[in-house]
Formats: sequence, structure tokens, C-alpha cells
Amino acid sequence: MKAALYERFGPPNVLGYEDIKDPTAGTQEIVVKVHAVTVNRVLDCAVRAGEQSQRGVVLPHVGGVDPAGIVVEVGDDVYNVRVGDRVGLLSRIPCLECARCRAREFKKCTNSRMLGVGCWGGAAELVKVPASVAVKLPKNLEFAEAAAVLRHGPMAHHLLFDVGDLKEGETVLVMGAAGGLGLTGIQIAKAAGATVIAAAGSDKRVEVGCKYGADFGINYAKEDLTEVVENYMRGEGIHLVFENISNPKTWPKALKCLRKHGRLVTAGAHGGGKVELDCAFLYHQNIRIFGSTGNTDKNVNDTVTLAATGKLKAKIEKVFPLSEAVAAHEMMEREILSGKIILDPSAG
Repeated sequence: MKAALYERFGPPNVLGYEDIKDPTAGTQEIVVKVHAVTVNRVLDCAVRAGEQSQRGVVLPHVGGVDPAGIVVEVGDDVYNVRVGDRVGLLSRIPCLECARCRAREFKKCTNSRMLGVGCWGGAAELVKVPASVAVKLPKNLEFAEAAAVLRHGPMAHHLLFDVGDLKEGETVLVMGAAGGLGLTGIQIAKAAGATVIAAAGSDKRVEVGCKYGADFGINYAKEDLTEVVENYMRGEGIHLVFENISNPKTWPKALKCLRKHGRLVTAGAHGGGKVELDCAFLYHQNIRIFGSTGNTDKNVNDTVTLAATGKLKAKIEKVFPLSEAVAAHEMMEREILSGKIILDPSAG
């Protein structure tokens, strides 16, 4: 099979379009013919550049954290999917060997790895994974759409509801509103009956957030975020901040948008990661701040349901054949995109 493989860390041109051995499904495993996999700024580009040494990537390596495609081989002791099923693949890969895995509690695996980071991923014509990470796709959900919504949808559900306790009728401020997680959060919050404020760093990106359902938008690069939100809310403050940037300039402003007993949830640090915290505001206003990753089976199922009914849509920037992986990575690094870049191995 063909794969976008690299043998050293470096710029996009370290990626080769190489022939490698086809994988074979073992016990509790499946092989999927990949039709779509996203290109991500951190999990693909930064990893390939050697900027994520803490993740322990072993060379040579094939990236691709969220492939979608068709099951072409099923190993022994697999009951949830069969050959011919259309599936999306979750990125947290259980080891299949620990006590939790032997008890079929795969999400509690103590040695799990990330697909396309801790093990070879879906930037290839075929990928082998434990069957437990396969999610059946409805026929009306295209592979590119499925790969994109499953990248962010389950985590957005987890942050908004399991962690942030968002309720119908509440107001949520979505930071980085035109990014993948931001756009996903906007749509999921709206589907739950929340009022959504989209905040981004340019008028164009604010416009994207509003196009995907936000009730109101703010360009925090040229407006005072706290002041504008306060005016919009008539001095009451918002219930929840959905944060995934951790920019030292915008994070404190977003925090001050909260009303008493407000909550801030976060799962991202590409904006810097180190921010100032006003502890007096924190305890006087009884603010709760949560950082979290992961998802549950319900989060995954809710994501697929919303996507299948048209209430959750991915913004696809461009689809490249796998043979043009170098160009896809270059585009991701060169531009600030509001949509997802997709690789399609079935297109060559």
C-alpha cells in the first residue's frame, strides 16, 4: 500500500509517498481502507516538524489521527463491525493487553496511545486498528465530513456538557470561533438551545462563526472583549466560556466575561499556554475553571447523530490526494484556516 511516511523530522518535504507492507488484522483488530483523514496543525504538522518531542513519536512514522473509510478485513473476536461497513475511527487506541482491555473496558486502557502519533495512523491507503475504536457511519455522512466532525465533536460535547454543564437557555462564549473545535462548539451549543457568542481575531473569522450559527460575534483583535460582552449581556455576564487558545491577551478578558458562579472550560494551548489569573475575581465570583480532554461513547453517538441530521457540519477547506500530502502540510503551515484540510488516499 501507499503511505505518507517520513523517516526524519523536518519540513513538509520530509514526507514521502512510499510503498509499505499491507497491514493484517489480528485478534480484536480490523483493517480499514482509508477515504479521508484530516491534517492538523499540531498533531500532524508540529509532530512531523519534531516540535512535539514529549509525545514520543518513533521514526519512521505515518501520521493521520482521525481516518474514515470502509472495513476490508476483520480479525477474530470482533463483533461490532464487519467487512463493508463504513466507519470513522477514534484516535485513542487501546493496547488490547492490559487488565482493562482484557475486561473489554477499552476506554479505560492504562496504556492507550494516539493513532497517528503513538502508532502509525491513517495517512495511508490502509490502517489497522482495534475494532473498539470504529464508529459506524450513516450512509448520508460523507467520509471527509465524518473524519472532520469526529476529530472535534466528541470532545466539544464532553467539554460543553460533561464538564461545563451547559444548559438550555444559557449563554456561552466560544473563543477561537472559526477554528475546528470552535465551529464545532458553536453548532453543538446551538443545537442544545444555548445562546452563542463567537469571538475570533478577525472580522472574516467572526463572520464564519456567525455563519455557522452564533447569535453574536466579536473581533477581539480590535474590540475590548469583556466590555462588548458586558454590553451585549446588559451587565449580567455569561454562563460559560468555551476556550481552546490559552492566549495571554485574550484568556483574562474571556474570564472576566463570566457572571457569578460562571464556568470556563479549556482544551488547548496553541496561543501560548501561560496566562494571567485574577484570583480575587476567581474566588469572589465563585468561578470554576476546568481543563479536560477525552470523550464518552455518548459524546461520540451524539456527534454522529447531529452530523447525520445536518445540525453539525464541518467546514472543509480543501481535499488533497494522499500523493500531495506535502502540499497539504504546506498549506496548513502557510495559512490561518477556518476549515479542515483532508487527505484522500483513495484518490491517489
